[in-house]
Amino acid sequence: MSKEIQDFVVEGSQKITPAEIAQLEQELPLVLAKVNDLDAPGLPHLIEQTQFLVRYVEDCLGSLYQPTDVSALAEALFGLMYLLKGTDIIPDDLPGGYADDSAVLRAVLMGHVEEFTRYAAQGGADFTALSLEA
Repeated sequence: MSKEIQDFVVEGSQKITPAEIAQLEQELPLVLAKVNDLDAPGLPHLIEQTQFLVRYVEDCLGSLYQPTDVSALAEALFGLMYLLKGTDIIPDDLPGGYADDSAVLRAVLMGHVEEFTRYAAQGGADFTALSLEA
């Protein structure tokens, strides 16, 4: 994962406002709908990575899980906001347009393996079964 993408995620996560968090919480079903309808054969793991992060965010915001690494939550929020927004580095309607979204989500996941492993284990899942590939 490139340092530029990691820096982009960290910097973006530090600018999230409470209003944006509240809005994303309402829009999480739209995030899932967007990826479930995705036609991106070059990014076979994007759907499962997004689903994992949506569950994580829902459980954190719903007080079902208390994160030990709050930067993981902030970055997960940023990553999902980035996926949902219409304009980003590579427009989604172009061929390969979700490559940047995938890179952002993978940076989030790879940057907080310990936190996500703990979260998955609490729910009886194995984080290592989630591919961190594109």
